[in-house]
Amino acid sequence: MASASPVRRVPSEERVFSLVLALVASPQGLTKSELLSSVYGYAERYDPARPDPKIERQFERDKVQVRQLGIPIETLDSPLEPGNNQLTRYRISKDRLQLPEDIRFTSQELMLLKLASLAWSDGSLDAESRWATMKLTSLGVKLDVRYLGISPKIGILEPAAPALQSAIDEGRIVRFDYQLPDRVNPLERRIAPLRLHRAEGRWHLIAYDIEREAYRVFLLSRIASAVRIESASYDQSLFSGVEGELNSLLALSETQRASVAVVRGSAAEARLEARGLASHQTGAHDEPSVIDIGTLDFRALATELAGYGDDVQVLAPVQLRSDVARILELIRTQHTDGEHE
Repeated sequence: MASASPVRRVPSEERVFSLVLALVASPQGLTKSELLSSVYGYAERYDPARPDPKIERQFERDKVQVRQLGIPIETLDSPLEPGNNQLTRYRISKDRLQLPEDIRFTSQELMLLKLASLAWSDGSLDAESRWATMKLTSLGVKLDVRYLGISPKIGILEPAAPALQSAIDEGRIVRFDYQLPDRVNPLERRIAPLRLHRAEGRWHLIAYDIEREAYRVFLLSRIASAVRIESASYDQSLFSGVEGELNSLLALSETQRASVAVVRGSAAEARLEARGLASHQTGAHDEPSVIDIGTLDFRALATELAGYGDDVQVLAPVQLRSDVARILELIRTQHTDGEHE
């Protein structure tokens, strides 16, 4: 007897898009069981006789993604049994989904918007980019990137990103080697990955450290090995701590501040001013602009500022100025050594 072929794992963006289509197409709304038994991405694995908590948790996460798209999901109580969650119906109102009357895009503008959403990607995971692309597709945008003269991608590939997103979707524990700035050798971490979050132009992983029994935030750029996904799953209740960690990140950015002087009209001014807490000019147009910024990680900020070269001068704190000077000196030394080879 031939064994049953394995069910293909549906990418999250396809599943969420199918969910949106089903909710829009049903004005009267659909119950959770109706959605799980009919929507592409759930139906292939759903058995009403044997409910699977993993599928239901996935459905709850997908609803969050839809709302983050700016698409409101309405819930309708059963008139016969108010409060019975099994009979609650979900729908998306077409009226609320429409763009405001005074906002209209030409076909060329829509094409450029979609191109922009495709361009801003990091290792095929950028959620904001995927969601923007989905929303533009729902407006009828068609764009065949095969005929573009350039590849529409900007940014640095984060090799760890696809595996981490896959582990988050499946609720699996992972291992990887993590390189801290003040250590010679990386340390192995065994964690429950919970969310990928982009801040200050860098990807962060919100996770629960299994061995230390505490929530931790990791920079993807410091993951020094392949991500090893285990067969073991983690407790889904760990997701309840994600919002608290994100709030702590925001608070950290408010307390860890730096002051830099940047050359006016430079790329450094354009990028740093966009996330500055305060900015003030220092006189004539040819004099630098001073920008106060918050940061989640002074070491990562030092690397970024060093990349701007002479366009940036660190005013405070002293340690940040020393770190930037050290990086620039290392670059100068490597360049000089290369010339003498």
